[in-house]
Amino acid sequence: MKVLHVFNEIKFSGAEIMYASAAPIFQEKGWELFAIATGNNIGEYVEEFELKKISVSHFPLPKTFSLFNKIKYYKNLYNFMKSNKIDVLHIHRSNIYFMAIVAKFANVKTVKTQHNNFKNRKFTLPYAIFLRFIVRKFFKVKFQTIGKSIYENELYYYKNPSTRINNWYNSNLFYPKKDNIEKQKIRKKTGINKEAFVIISVGGCSLIKNHFDNLKAVNLIHNKINIEYIHLGEGCTLKEEIKLAQQLGLIDKVHFLGVKANVREYLIASDVYVMPSRFEGLSIASIEAMSCGLPSILYDSPGLRDLINNNDNGFLIEESYELLAEKLLEYYYNKNLQKEKGNNAAKHVNSNYSMITNVSKMIELYNHEN
Repeated sequence: MKVLHVFNEIKFSGAEIMYASAAPIFQEKGWELFAIATGNNIGEYVEEFELKKISVSHFPLPKTFSLFNKIKYYKNLYNFMKSNKIDVLHIHRSNIYFMAIVAKFANVKTVKTQHNNFKNRKFTLPYAIFLRFIVRKFFKVKFQTIGKSIYENELYYYKNPSTRINNWYNSNLFYPKKDNIEKQKIRKKTGINKEAFVIISVGGCSLIKNHFDNLKAVNLIHNKINIEYIHLGEGCTLKEEIKLAQQLGLIDKVHFLGVKANVREYLIASDVYVMPSRFEGLSIASIEAMSCGLPSILYDSPGLRDLINNNDNGFLIEESYELLAEKLLEYYYNKNLQKEKGNNAAKHVNSNYSMITNVSKMIELYNHEN
């Protein structure tokens, strides 16, 4: 059986990392994986796909509207699916439903994953509801959602039923530390202050990710405790975040380390994971941090509130850097609380975001008859 995944650019981000990690499981179960990048650039994560034996092609969408170019583009896609004997088209982009129509004519099943909690404006909402209905009803598209918030958003806002299959993480790459000796060894290896209370965030820099609140929280308490902040990732607001750290006099307390391959080591070397995002689909980075037994503080926003129940496996707080600072101090002064919430976090993600379990559910969805 063969599945063709459709991305924008194949980047170092959630869905791409998930499917690259899970590729060996799909392949063991008899699925051959293909991927196409439809953005202007093919993306920097292509090499990882190819290492995992995912066949990658570049099908950039036409930049300008031209009926001739559109027809040519979708004809090439049709021919690609037929010549490669694709069984399932799996769309990860949000705005290319016409591919599902082409797939129907090619006698290929379509799965459409909804990765985010976006809402249309009132005047475009009826069209969005209608479009979902049409491709579901007449072109037999199976919608899949990656977590509770998105499932409910699709069902109640867009009147669109879906199959909920949670995002997953790779437990071979992310798992709790053996003991504090391992933690200190990693701190020494990575150059992290062995005496500091270290908080960490992982992910792209943007206004939605809101790393500015991490800096503001550290600013409130850095004169009270020996705290350092590590950030892994890059993005459009990185320069502004560095500038804010400089303005606050925190440049020796904050470490912007860019994209790292050894993410687990930095998680294990840290004490608390923080994510003050205003909006998420379902945060893979948070799941990976929790799987390492790291206690967390997450903002109570769509896609993050799915991960913490009753504050038993971390703190879920309103958007407030003052409250974030308070919770950091609460963790700092209570090592038992850190341990308890970290252990509960690892158990929670292992139960709900298992790669083996959720890949099996995805294959069931692929095999579902239209």
